Amino acid sequence: MTPSQDINPQQLTRTALDILTHDLESHGNVLSTMHRAALAELLDTFTGYVTGEQEGRQAFGLPTGMGKTSAVVAFIAALETLGHRVPLAVAASKVEALCTLKRDLVAHGVPAEAIGLKHSIHDATEASTGNQSRRIQLVTHARVRGGTDFALFGQHEGQPRALMVYDETLLRSDSFAFAEVEMRKALACLRIELESNTDPLSVALLAYLDGAASTIAGALLALRFDGDPHANGVRVELPFLEEHQLDSYRATVRAHRSGLGPWAEQLDTLLSVSQESLQVLTAEQGGGVVAVCEAVPRALRNVVILDASTPVRELVRLDPTVRRVESFDAADLKSFEAVEVHQLLASGGRTAIEGSLAQKTIEARAVSLEVLDIVKANEGNARAFLVFSFLPRRKQVDALDQLKRDLAQAGIDLTAKTADGRPRFNFLTWGNQDGLNGYEHCDVVIMAGVLHRSHIDIAAAVKAQVGHLAEPTPSDRLRTVIESEVAHVVYQGASRGSCRRIDNGKAQAMKLFLIHRSKGLRDLLDHVMPKAQWHYPEPKHLQKAAGDGKSVTLLAQLLAHLDALSPGADKVSSAKLKKAMRLGTSEAEMKAYSRCLDLLDPASHGWAREGRSLVRWNQYGFLSRTPET
Repeated sequence: MTPSQDINPQQLTRTALDILTHDLESHGNVLSTMHRAALAELLDTFTGYVTGEQEGRQAFGLPTGMGKTSAVVAFIAALETLGHRVPLAVAASKVEALCTLKRDLVAHGVPAEAIGLKHSIHDATEASTGNQSRRIQLVTHARVRGGTDFALFGQHEGQPRALMVYDETLLRSDSFAFAEVEMRKALACLRIELESNTDPLSVALLAYLDGAASTIAGALLALRFDGDPHANGVRVELPFLEEHQLDSYRATVRAHRSGLGPWAEQLDTLLSVSQESLQVLTAEQGGGVVAVCEAVPRALRNVVILDASTPVRELVRLDPTVRRVESFDAADLKSFEAVEVHQLLASGGRTAIEGSLAQKTIEARAVSLEVLDIVKANEGNARAFLVFSFLPRRKQVDALDQLKRDLAQAGIDLTAKTADGRPRFNFLTWGNQDGLNGYEHCDVVIMAGVLHRSHIDIAAAVKAQVGHLAEPTPSDRLRTVIESEVAHVVYQGASRGSCRRIDNGKAQAMKLFLIHRSKGLRDLLDHVMPKAQWHYPEPKHLQKAAGDGKSVTLLAQLLAHLDALSPGADKVSSAKLKKAMRLGTSEAEMKAYSRCLDLLDPASHGWAREGRSLVRWNQYGFLSRTPET
């Protein structure tokens, strides 16, 4: 079905805006003039697609809580009200969000039989309609990225749908990254799991993966000792597998999922891309192999992306196929002047947080003590709390579980309810910071650590978003993207709380507490949380990250020298670094250098202190030693 030519564009946009305004105001929202104007532009863009005047992929980075999803409902309702039967699709990350969307559409007069919703969740609140193509098709991100359901969400009755609205970030390609050290651990675990299996299939699987690991290790060795420190990597090809062999190998790995734990997914994914183009590269936290694969079908041309992180997330801005719509300044749409951000300048990566929470006594669990102090200081005034931390890894401490136990031991009633019966204490792991509502009653948000992505993972993601393996990924570029990912995570996590709501252009009051060592975070978040009130209280229990000024300048110089080292140099003495940086021997110079080393964050920078030297580091610890350079 081609876009309708008998639609009156002004009438459609005006009708949709009237419905949207009514919906938002009936829920207590007060729309500022700029808020209303931004929503009108979004609706007018939707109209342009259904009339054929717009095409391609566009991203709207409107702030969280603006009513973007409500705008989708209002627009489809306006089409129905005006008698325009235009086929559209809507994609969201979670099935329940789509179930809610379907109910909202039906409540606005859209016939239930016109709405398709395909999913495989047996206890979802709305049943799946399977492969029946409906005029309004609701689909998860995973199905869009899989591509196999394109005939369902990309077409209707043999014709392209006029528009897909994609809620949250659209990353056009999948990226796969396998750190060399992870591969060694996964293979070791697989050998143990299969040690009693002498069947030909198990033997062949181990032989194939051993050969793949040797190929990758050999390419890395050549890069480290013969390559340019800023080399972009080398292409490798793993041995060919017939389709039936590949299927058998993957089935064997999946059959041992319980024994392999998280390594099962790593090995299964490695096998899944083993016949694709791969690239071996080095990064600050060690080398590995990466692959990219187109995930969103190119045939899906007309897409409007609703992603509040667009202004701050560097990965999103790398996609050359998406045009960003940035007609409004963030400060004109949503002011965060009633939001306080309290940043504890201490290490907040997974290793530091889990290390603290793994201590045997509450007195030694500094992270728990900091969170407990925050809760006690705000318990009398706060309506509800929302706490974020890390999803547990195999054989590692469960961060949220330990925090809950320490809070309960200190006398905090975690079962308490608000006056309207909502949980007063709420807990989420990182990974649930996007597209999840229901926590807007929480006016205190606590982030016990912040999710950091590894360098090799980000290198793969950059290449995937640009669209080819040849895209350069030097260390300074990776650091920039990693910091923007931290800002994205913090912004989305904070937006689960009460600051999500807007009242006449202002975010509702909220306090955000987070553990993160870099003050540079504020510079990034100012783009999406303008006028927020920032504070840097002294950590009472955690070790404070070293200060700013001279030490920060020296850190930049230090990282530049480390970047210039050969990829094969995994260890360098402080004496040689100080000489290369032309540091003096005065007490002030030595103190500044010492503070500079305190600022060195293994999770972010890929180097750690070991005695009087610096050693390359990744999430599993130090890399293999080489002679000092």
